[in-house]
Amino acid sequence: MDPAIENKSLLTPVLIIPGFMSSALTIEKSPHKAWEGKRIWMNITQLGFQSLRVGGALRENEKIRASQQDDSNQASHELHQQYMKEMECKSRWVRHMCLQDDMKSEKDGIEVRPIPGCAGVDYLSAGALTESLTYVFGPVLELLKSKGYKEGINLDAAPYDWRLPPDMLQKRDKYFTNTMEKITHLYRQSNETPVIILCHSMGCKTSHYLFNFVRHHLGENDGQKWLDKYIHMYVPIGAPHIGAPKSVRAVIDGDKMGLDAFIDDDEGLMFGRSLGSTPWLFPLENTPAMPISTSLPPSVLRLESSITLTIPTQTIPMKSFVYRRAVMPSKVRLAIHIAEDFVVRTEFYPLSRGKSPTLILKEEVWSVALPPTIEETLKLYPHIFVHLEELGAGKPRKNRRGIYHCDVCWLCRFAFCMVKWFFCLPCAIVLIIFRLLGKGADRGIEATFGAVGSFRTIGKSRKVNWGEGLIASYKAASHDGGESGGVTSELKFQLLPTDREGQGFFFEIPKSQYCGLKLKWRPNPTLLGRKPFDKITDSKSKTIHQYYSATARDLLAAEGLNNTVKLLKDSYASDPVDPRGLSSWYPPPIKKVVAIYGINLPTEASGVYQRKQSVRLSSATKTDLSVRQLVVLDKNAQLKGLQGYSIKNGIISETKCKMKKSGDGSVPYWSLRHCRTWQGKGIKKCDVKVYEIEGAEHRSILNDAKFHNILLEVIGCVCNAY
Repeated sequence: MDPAIENKSLLTPVLIIPGFMSSALTIEKSPHKAWEGKRIWMNITQLGFQSLRVGGALRENEKIRASQQDDSNQASHELHQQYMKEMECKSRWVRHMCLQDDMKSEKDGIEVRPIPGCAGVDYLSAGALTESLTYVFGPVLELLKSKGYKEGINLDAAPYDWRLPPDMLQKRDKYFTNTMEKITHLYRQSNETPVIILCHSMGCKTSHYLFNFVRHHLGENDGQKWLDKYIHMYVPIGAPHIGAPKSVRAVIDGDKMGLDAFIDDDEGLMFGRSLGSTPWLFPLENTPAMPISTSLPPSVLRLESSITLTIPTQTIPMKSFVYRRAVMPSKVRLAIHIAEDFVVRTEFYPLSRGKSPTLILKEEVWSVALPPTIEETLKLYPHIFVHLEELGAGKPRKNRRGIYHCDVCWLCRFAFCMVKWFFCLPCAIVLIIFRLLGKGADRGIEATFGAVGSFRTIGKSRKVNWGEGLIASYKAASHDGGESGGVTSELKFQLLPTDREGQGFFFEIPKSQYCGLKLKWRPNPTLLGRKPFDKITDSKSKTIHQYYSATARDLLAAEGLNNTVKLLKDSYASDPVDPRGLSSWYPPPIKKVVAIYGINLPTEASGVYQRKQSVRLSSATKTDLSVRQLVVLDKNAQLKGLQGYSIKNGIISETKCKMKKSGDGSVPYWSLRHCRTWQGKGIKKCDVKVYEIEGAEHRSILNDAKFHNILLEVIGCVCNAY
């Protein structure tokens, strides 16, 4: 029987477009052939690192092994081998999921694609135990099928690779032209009944883009005729029409994809910064062309400047600092003390052996956050100290004090030694054994203190006045508006041994050594000229900080994410379909719009950011610094006089109050309700109907009975019309 005839109930066809991270992904091509054909999103059990959860046996075993030197426990060794194997699987999984630096290309030899049809949007991880935790449109599909819908006839889904920006969805996968074909197929299989586009979260932005893509692809007139013929209704669920501040934090602070028990911070940051789709969700900027206005900016940034602190490659003779040491330190580092609780420390570097040990420091470049002006900086940090540090605690073991040049009593000492060795040879042997044991104990103690992070100072400088160098660099930066970032100034200082015991005419005096640093002032010009946002304060700081409203671009520039800025320019701003403009805030070219979303849950509405106190930018011994953070959440920030909002660890959430509603736990209310502004506007003079569900969470709404009743009501009204 013809499927179109079989569709006797005249159910209006439904095409589902899922949201961010809501399409299942499978591996089609991989350097690891055993992984091909497996679901990578989301099936960690199949991929082999299900036991790496935080607090699990494998991680706990590694903690125990790190604190013990004994590796003879067979059970512990077997757990360690399993841990290493699963860590490799997890690392491989992250490599498959992350895109290249351009944020739109997969890594060489890897092809990950969405699972087609409804099977790609029902549950991310199939199984009796996991379906209830990883459902997407599964409950909705079951509901519709219970009312007579049949997959492939009047029900289908259009999963997509949610990692890609929209232009790459079409360029690589032909996603939007394929989706047009799916809509045409549903239309024909359902007695030429126009299709309902049912979408959730970022899928709403994908659908909005699809409508304008049709007009661009077929031409405005023919495209609009196609839409009028094949699309009956646009049903966005939990739509971030004008963005969600949570997406900015995913790029700046990382996104663990809900896998906090398995993914560490660096992996979450690496993943969040590789996705080309995340900028699609950035809050839109408030401009005359896009009049988006709220009482709270989507991001707030503390006004600060910074310096680039370079510790150049240099050789430091260490004889003075290890004078008369029974056991030489194995490695030493440099520490720059800007304040009591503000220290920049290099890596530990090994000492050369021999009569004249030396320390070879390799170049390290650091970014150090400072107050916005040179005057405030020098008032707060007028000078610095530089220390040499080694692993260990307390005072090191020392040999007897030596005589400088000649020993006037050497004949007496020689005679005494002969007598001692003749009469006390057994005792002398025992003494030597104990000394050797003591040296071994010192090495063990050093290793132990190294594991717990204890150290002691073996050299320090006097006060180093860095004001002259900072002022010179600051003036150069101010002269050209910060474009050059200032000039580099060099500092020279002396390092003095902390243990100068035994100084005198006859005794050897430890010598000081000269070292150097380079400084370069870097102002923050992006916020200059803006009005301060006076609703934020930092009660724990010694200084009064100023905060300013900031856009996503401001944060990206402060973080140095030039690849994301380039993507916004090349893939978003240059896209003729305009994903962050006409395909976002402007009314869609569809007559009927029914928006459904949850309200009155605490929802992230903004974030307060600051520069990280110190960050290593480059190092001769570390090649992968891609996950370094320059900007972090200001966890000491407090709100003042801003009703209907709360703040915790720098994240500002909107909350329900008498004066205003709040969002659905992920998307703020001002973004959800933006569709109301479409009423009677746009090409088709949109007829907008809105359903707000009290307490419905962003993802859980798809399994909410109230939402199901509303959805059936919407579809039922459509059916009655035919």
